[in-house]
Amino acid sequence: MWKYNGPIFDAHTHIGNPKNLEEMIMFEDEFGITAQLAIVHTKEVFLDARNKYPDRFVFAKYLFLNDIAHFETDKIVDDIYRTKDEGYVLTKMWFGPRWRDYYENAPKDFRIDDTRLEPVFQALEDNSLPLLIHVGDPDTYYKLHYADTDKYGTKEDHLAQLKNVIERYDRLLFQLPHFASQPEIHRLSNLSTWLNQYSNVIIDTASSRWMARELSKDVKDAREFLMRHSDRILFGTDLSTDRTDRDYFQGRYHAQRVLWETRAQHTPLPFEDADTRDSGGTFINGLDLPLSVLRKLYWDNAVRIYRT
Repeated sequence: MWKYNGPIFDAHTHIGNPKNLEEMIMFEDEFGITAQLAIVHTKEVFLDARNKYPDRFVFAKYLFLNDIAHFETDKIVDDIYRTKDEGYVLTKMWFGPRWRDYYENAPKDFRIDDTRLEPVFQALEDNSLPLLIHVGDPDTYYKLHYADTDKYGTKEDHLAQLKNVIERYDRLLFQLPHFASQPEIHRLSNLSTWLNQYSNVIIDTASSRWMARELSKDVKDAREFLMRHSDRILFGTDLSTDRTDRDYFQGRYHAQRVLWETRAQHTPLPFEDADTRDSGGTFINGLDLPLSVLRKLYWDNAVRIYRT
């Protein structure tokens, strides 16, 4: 039923509970996933997944936010210098604004472009370790959850901080998830400027509901963006082993494939979008991307970047 029938590389997944890994693989295989980038938080989880599936994963080591938020740079740098020898291919940082809820004793004026973090980014650059870094969240979150700007900050400032880091470390490859937190139609022109200016930036399509909700609002502009930057976009879902129900996987894979491959009009998202629950729900309008772009999105780009 799909336009694209080749292998799929999911470039944004999480292995949390290792007991559910086999079930995750089973669901993924059903939907054409044959390789994936997996973010892991512990050495035990990493070793278990690598031993069970030695040819499936590209592993990202999670750099712990607590150390970063308190500028414990020596610990992080030491960890970075061990990363490749341990078998990881890249690293991950997470700065969704709600990190403030978990580390309330962190400096109030913390910024990711603070010069005290230079040793961390420099170590990543020196070790040729790509960084998957999540900064920002959907516009809807800033309206619904981050109204306290004194605590959480603003999206524009978060993106400005990220831009500063990208500019400083032009030899460091940045994978920016969720379309760099800018899939909203009014933000695509800014994201396009980033991709034109910074050759060290790639983006991924996690998460399914965020992509479907925002890109469906203007099929013409969204499709033109995908076509223009087709060499720099990786398919990703943000799926995790912490969930074990088939519908969780099926709904998110189905939503993206409808979005990228079809001409569907006003098709309901196959799972609830909490951000639009009270405003009519989320509907998908397909972008009907050509097969040449789909090959890059689903497979070629990730393999070129992470498996060469």
